[in-house]
Amino acid sequence: VFLFRRQSNYQLKKEMGGGGRGRSRTQRKHFRQSRENVWKRSRSDSQQDDNASKNGDHSNPTWEPFATQNPSFDEYYKEQQIVSPEEWDAFIEFLRKPLPAAFRINPSSQFCGDIRSQLENDFMQCLQAEAADGSEVEGIKPIPWYPENLAWHSNFSRMQLRKNQTLERFHEFLKLENEIGNITRQEAVSMVPPLFLDVCPDHFVLDMCAAPGSKTFQLLEMVYHSIEPGTLPNGMVIANDVDVQRCNLLIHQTKRMCTANLIVTNHEAQHFPSCHLNKKYGSNLENGVAMEPHVNQLLFDRVLCDVPCSGDGTLRKAPDIWRKWNGGMGNGLHGLQVLIAMRGVALLKVGGRMVYSTCSMNPVENEAVVAEILRRCGGSVDLLDVSSELPQLVRRPGLKKWKVCC
Repeated sequence: VFLFRRQSNYQLKKEMGGGGRGRSRTQRKHFRQSRENVWKRSRSDSQQDDNASKNGDHSNPTWEPFATQNPSFDEYYKEQQIVSPEEWDAFIEFLRKPLPAAFRINPSSQFCGDIRSQLENDFMQCLQAEAADGSEVEGIKPIPWYPENLAWHSNFSRMQLRKNQTLERFHEFLKLENEIGNITRQEAVSMVPPLFLDVCPDHFVLDMCAAPGSKTFQLLEMVYHSIEPGTLPNGMVIANDVDVQRCNLLIHQTKRMCTANLIVTNHEAQHFPSCHLNKKYGSNLENGVAMEPHVNQLLFDRVLCDVPCSGDGTLRKAPDIWRKWNGGMGNGLHGLQVLIAMRGVALLKVGGRMVYSTCSMNPVENEAVVAEILRRCGGSVDLLDVSSELPQLVRRPGLKKWKVCC
């Protein structure tokens, strides 16, 4: 996660003046190629099975888990030195473990305090008591770096869920509260970028690559946080995605908020259009007669730029990436990531904040993109130090040098 603050317009206008739409379908093409269902057998696999049956091979092969190793992966990231040699074995061991489930409590819900109290005083204590009695069930715990105990994680299997009454009750509780918008299921790492944006109720926020919508919902919660009951915030969130089907998923996710302060758009993020805002419409009256409204270009107080990426940081939930991974996966996305980020900066107010994030560990998709943004903007944006924010979040400095796989 990288946080930028826009300082001025001069160099940015110069840099954004050129360019074109020659690669206007790059993002959409990447979306379709990179989001296959890894749990569904491909048509070629099914055809091979059919051919085997026709040839008289009626054996019933046993299911095999995904391989959780790739020599090219080890070689590439050891050279990049994303972790020290002493930490490498522990790092790989964690990548091979299943990802715990996580969820957030909606702080703008009128039942926020009741839900948190039930988690702390009912479910957590019951499961801790069972663990003390020798049960193999792990308890639920608040995520330590998330403010106000509003985010929690749990780690139990479906088998444990069927055997344990407390877990079954907890699971039904989660499903109900999720349906009505009081909680949102979301990976812990996905909760981090919106927190660094420091969104206020009067902010206009752009989520450039928003689907499936968990971060958008989190941004809406922040816009609604701290307002008086029965009132609406002055700010809003514009949530954009390149794929229309994922826009439908985004709408399905965010409709639980029941908000009028959200607009969903379907554009390529690197070519997101300029919007115009009439902020003074209510004051454009003279003797009760509406005057010509004063319209300005809409620039955003906050921009979330969570770009398409190779996704190798999601190995724990998508183990098929181990098999498909190669060192050049990030190279083809670097240009698109820079274009999206530069468009985000162009739509940012002077003094506004933009977070750039990926779910990749590759410095070509992270540090290299940030370095290129800073080079192109020439002083019109700053890279902010947020090491003092979320003090319990484990982090490390970004790389200053990296190798590009040919």
